[in-house]
Amino acid sequence: MTALRVIIALLALTSTIAGLLIPPPGVMAISGMAAILIFLLSFGSIAADALPLRVVPLVCSIVTMPLAVLVIAQPFSIALVSALIVMVQGVGWWGGRRQRLSAAARVVQA
Repeated sequence: MTALRVIIALLALTSTIAGLLIPPPGVMAISGMAAILIFLLSFGSIAADALPLRVVPLVCSIVTMPLAVLVIAQPFSIALVSALIVMVQGVGWWGGRRQRLSAAARVVQA
C-alpha cells in the first residue's frame, strides 16, 4: 500500500536527518520513536503486500522490520540504517508500481 510506504519513508527520512544533525545520545529521542513507528507500520505494510501477493514489495516490507530494530540497537550509524529504510521503501514502491503496470498491460492485450 502506497500510503504506508510513504509514511514509513518519511519517518525514516526524519530519522536520517536527525542522525546527521543531532549527536548520538540525543538522537534517540527522535530516531527511537521513528523506528518504533516504522516497526509497527511494517506489520500493516506486510499485510497489504501479502494479501494480493506482490513479491518485491512484500520482501521490502519484511526487510524494513529488522532495519528498524537496527536503528534502535545502534550497531551502525543511525543515519545510514535510516537511509537504507528509505531506499528499501523506494524499491518496494517501484516494484509494486511495475507489477501494477504489467498487470494492466496484460488486461489490455486480452
